[in-house]
Amino acid sequence: MKINILTPSELDKIREGGKITAMVIKSVLDKAIPGVTTNELDKYACDLIQKAGGYPSFKMEKGYFWTTCMNVNDTVVHGIPGDYKLADGDRLGLDVGTFYKGFHTDASWSKIIGQQTTDNRLQKFLSTGEEALSEAIKMAVPGNHIGHISQKIQEIVEGGGYSCVKQLVGHGVGRQLHEDPEIPCFIRGKVEKTPIIREGMCLAIEIIYNEGKSPIVYGNSDGWTVVTRDGSLSGLFEHTVIITKSGPVIATTP
Repeated sequence: MKINILTPSELDKIREGGKITAMVIKSVLDKAIPGVTTNELDKYACDLIQKAGGYPSFKMEKGYFWTTCMNVNDTVVHGIPGDYKLADGDRLGLDVGTFYKGFHTDASWSKIIGQQTTDNRLQKFLSTGEEALSEAIKMAVPGNHIGHISQKIQEIVEGGGYSCVKQLVGHGVGRQLHEDPEIPCFIRGKVEKTPIIREGMCLAIEIIYNEGKSPIVYGNSDGWTVVTRDGSLSGLFEHTVIITKSGPVIATTP
């Protein structure tokens, strides 16, 4: 395992790219209304990134030709944009990456499509994911272990009555979109056996969780789309986080 430590000037580029990613997430989710296709939203995201001087990170992944992943309802990750028209009450998990000045940033966010839902079940489900991300980021301080992040995610997700997806992980991010270390949404073994968090690291901390059971499967034959095996709702929240001497800094905020 090789965990990269970035210099202050390199981290400045991460911050710049992160602002683009954050802007795209917000702008696309604002346009995500009933009747809009996921492909229309994907093209909009691509235009925004390129106009800002960046390039879609996901298009740099072998065999993937889209700017975003559009994860609707039971789709967990890697949902390919297409002709599907969003409907009132759908859960959309938008995942976006930006390559800017030689460095990647990666973020995801979930929302319910349409008017503000009064469904307390859905509100509680998404609020739990947001809380898990917020609290997990607080664990990303020098001297802690990656396991502290995983432990906090699992504590909040399972404490809310949901399940952590165990086949997928958060990750380091920087010159490559996916770098070491892996950051599971649950604790594997002893916390102190997991990598130490150090100043200068850059982490994509992800909350990948299901309303139902944990197992996931490929949803079709495209080789990308991953869905819940039991058809239950999935959720996705992610930020790119820089580790500083004084604590974590979220790069993917406007």
